[in-house]
Amino acid sequence: MDRESEGYDTGMRETTVYLYKTSPETLFRDLGKALDTPEFRKLRPENETSIKINANYDRNWPGCNTSIWFLDALLGNLRERGFENLRVIEGDLKLQPAVGTVAALGITKLLDRHNVPFIPIEELPRDDCELPLILHDSQLINTSVLHTHTFAVISCATKNLFGLLPVYREKYHNELSLKLLEILDNLRRVNCRMFAIIDGTVGLEGGSMRMGDPKRLDMILAGDDALELDRVASKIMGFPVAYVPLLRLALATGALDPAPVRVDGGGDFPDCLPVHPFAYSESRIAGFDLWLRRNRLTGRFLRYNSPLDRLAQHARRFYTARVYNKKKERVMSGDWTEYR
Repeated sequence: MDRESEGYDTGMRETTVYLYKTSPETLFRDLGKALDTPEFRKLRPENETSIKINANYDRNWPGCNTSIWFLDALLGNLRERGFENLRVIEGDLKLQPAVGTVAALGITKLLDRHNVPFIPIEELPRDDCELPLILHDSQLINTSVLHTHTFAVISCATKNLFGLLPVYREKYHNELSLKLLEILDNLRRVNCRMFAIIDGTVGLEGGSMRMGDPKRLDMILAGDDALELDRVASKIMGFPVAYVPLLRLALATGALDPAPVRVDGGGDFPDCLPVHPFAYSESRIAGFDLWLRRNRLTGRFLRYNSPLDRLAQHARRFYTARVYNKKKERVMSGDWTEYR
C-alpha cells in the first residue's frame, strides 16, 4: 500500500512530518536524524531554547511522561550541535507542582548531569493570552508522547502545549480543542519558533494518560507543524481524523489543510504508515466530572479552587493512585523496560 492510498501526499509541501524507527540501542542516533532535518535547522544554536516536556504524573509510568531515556538522548544531541542556552520548562498541576514532579521522575538529576536548568513556569510573568513572556521571540522544542486522553482522544504535540497555560487551565476543558488552536495562533503571534518531537518509544493506551497501559512502539515523529504531527499520530494510533476533536475542528476552521503533508519515513517506512491500534475508552468518572462542570446549575459549585473543586481533585488523585498500585507490577515489567 503506498502513501497515496493511505491519504498522504508524496509531493512537496512547505513542511514535512518525519518518522523514524528506533530502539534502545539506536535512540541517540535516531534522534539525531530528527535534528538534522531542514525544519529543525531553522533553530539557531546560539539562541535561548526552551524544551517543553510532558510531565503530567509524578510516578514512573512508561508512556505517560516524556521518558528519561528520550530526554537524555535529546539533550545529548542538542549539546553536540552547539545548543548551550537550554532550559526545560513545565507547568504545575493543581495538586502536583512541576518541581516535585520532575524530581520524582528523576528528571532533575538528569538535567543536573547535562547542566540544563529546569524552569517551573507557573509564577513567570505572562502576556494577555496567558503565555509566559519567556516564549516571546524565542525557540521552543515541544516534546510530547503518543497517548490517549479522556477528553481529547489523543494527546500528542498540540495537547502538550496546554501545559503552557496557568494551573487553572482545567476550566478550558469545556472548549479544549478551541483553546489548543488558540495557543498555536498565539505562539505564532509572539514569534515563537517551534519544532516538535513526539517520543514514540513507548506510548500509552486506554482511557487516561494516568491510568492507561504502556505500548511499545519504537518510533520518533518530528516536524515543525504540531497539527500535522497529530494527524499522522492519529493515523498511527488507529483513529480516523474525524474521531479526534482537535483535528476535526482544525479541518472545519481551516487551521489544518484537507490534504495532508508529506510524510518522510526514509528507509524505515518506505511504503506506508505503520498502524498500531490504540485501545481507547472514555472515563465515566472524568466524563461525569466534566458534565457537572458544564452544567449551569452545578458548574458554579465546581469553579476553580472552590471547596468542591479541591475535593474532586483529591478524589481523582486517590483513584489514580489506586489504579497505579494495581497495575504497577505489570507496568514495570513489559518489554519497554529495555529502554531503561
